[in-house]
Amino acid sequence: MRRDDEVTVAARVAAVLRPALEGVAAYEPGRPIDDVRRELGIDSVVKLASNEGPHPPMPAAIQAIRDAAEGIRVYPDPGAWALRDALSAATGVPSAGILAGAGIDGLIPLVCGAVLDPGDELAMGWPSFMSWRQQAVLRGAVVKTAPLRADGGYDLDALLAQVGPRTKLVVVVSPNNPTGQAVARGELEAFLDALPGHVLPVLDEAYFEYLGPDDHDGAAMVAAGRPLVVTRTFSKAYGLAGLRVGYLFAPAEFVTALGKVRSVFDVSATAQAAAVASLADAPAHLPERVGLILQQRDLVAEGLRALGFDPLPSRANFLTFDTSSPEQAAALNQDLLSGGVIVRPLGAFGAPASIRVTVGWPAENERFLATLEQVSAG
Repeated sequence: MRRDDEVTVAARVAAVLRPALEGVAAYEPGRPIDDVRRELGIDSVVKLASNEGPHPPMPAAIQAIRDAAEGIRVYPDPGAWALRDALSAATGVPSAGILAGAGIDGLIPLVCGAVLDPGDELAMGWPSFMSWRQQAVLRGAVVKTAPLRADGGYDLDALLAQVGPRTKLVVVVSPNNPTGQAVARGELEAFLDALPGHVLPVLDEAYFEYLGPDDHDGAAMVAAGRPLVVTRTFSKAYGLAGLRVGYLFAPAEFVTALGKVRSVFDVSATAQAAAVASLADAPAHLPERVGLILQQRDLVAEGLRALGFDPLPSRANFLTFDTSSPEQAAALNQDLLSGGVIVRPLGAFGAPASIRVTVGWPAENERFLATLEQVSAG
């Protein structure tokens, strides 16, 4: 291909791209283990970057995956009826108010695509889960952000102050990613009561399983008739991150509207079967899984404090801690990576001087702390 042809191709691509793309940073996932092994020639690598749970899928889910393999020549159930009925039985939300999706990241574009026109506004706390911000900007919407509380949780008063006449969506991520803190149930209910009628609130409960019985429960709110969208996932405590299956609760009218913007086969048959089996197996396995993570989270927090860091209080399966500067965070991340420990620097989340570490198996957490101590001393 001649050079002038290359220029023509580049110019043509630039001419057709939407201007909104210029304001969007591509999502950079945590580094895969095999990628780090190849790059650094390290056999033993620990990944504590993407907030997956350390546990494998539940036993019933593994069997369901095997059984589903024989039927994958046909398209999956587009309505995910078995999964929706199972979620309804577990939460009390009617099946008509439940939608399955390819993880929460697969549901966020649907919510934003159904609601936001150019010039509309989405309000959220910041730093927070960047996909909400990204998908709003892609649709030409304006993102209004409120600073977090000192403990890393959403400041609901500050968020309410960002709501104006063009605000269509208000997102509360609780526990918040990447900081880990949750909002109190009473404060959340008061905040929802204060929102004007032209605003649809969204509660992102990706880490719901790590909360306690006195914390907020978005499913119960939707079942009680609140005009609220709640997103959850099987990617964390259930160990199904690789299958990409999440779900949302919402008024039935909104779920019907989302059917106009979704891909009908977006959740595979294998993912649906594994999720249904996971719900059935949850009473026997979920408490022990969550208990281990909560115990280990406290131990990692103690270890970080012993090394001179001050992790934010967390209600999720990860911890976030500040370094002295963005430069130190980048250097520390690289040093940990060279030692075979993958963590997550938080520049893309709006916290360039911070690092997030997922809570893993005890041996993985010990490896992280030992490596951190070594590179910090050096």
